[in-house]
Amino acid sequence: MVIYSFLAFLSVQYIFTEELYYRSLSDQLTQQNIENLLGITSQYWWIDYLLTPVLLTFKVSYTTICISIGIILSNIEFKFKTIFKVALLAEVVFVIGQILHIVNLSFHSGTLTLETVSNYYPLSVLSYFGAENVVQWLQYPLQTLNLFEVVYMVVIGWLLSKQWKEDFMESLAVVVPSYATGLLLWLVFVTFIMLQVS
Repeated sequence: MVIYSFLAFLSVQYIFTEELYYRSLSDQLTQQNIENLLGITSQYWWIDYLLTPVLLTFKVSYTTICISIGIILSNIEFKFKTIFKVALLAEVVFVIGQILHIVNLSFHSGTLTLETVSNYYPLSVLSYFGAENVVQWLQYPLQTLNLFEVVYMVVIGWLLSKQWKEDFMESLAVVVPSYATGLLLWLVFVTFIMLQVS
């Protein structure tokens, strides 16, 4: 949780700078409106740091529940706490992805806009098609389908195989369907919400 908060801090310091907002919004807003927006952003910066542990706990809990269902259906004895710890430990995959994301964007910080930052998802299906070629409601599912999700499943399967003392492939055969089903349900839910809002 601390690492995610630190990465959010680095993003604000080196990616989401005042220069980025001025460069991105100067055609649409007056300088006074941009300054007001920056004032609101600086006033409520703490909300992002407050939500980080809540969202991370929800994400890891959801992953744990999905994998637990697969484990129960496979008649494997387990402890919920063990799976939660494994899912939390496997988050290192997404931390590495976030670090690579920040480093890559920082190399182009002089030309970034809010649009390019929000549409930058390397190693995802969305990057293959390009955000400009995909309808808005389909962008989140396509950016979520990425290489880091695949590695995350593999890492969880490997860590759980060490706990169960079973074959890695057997562990993966339990983790992949249960996690992928949970991810698919989540993507359908988010897409449905996005369609209702738009």
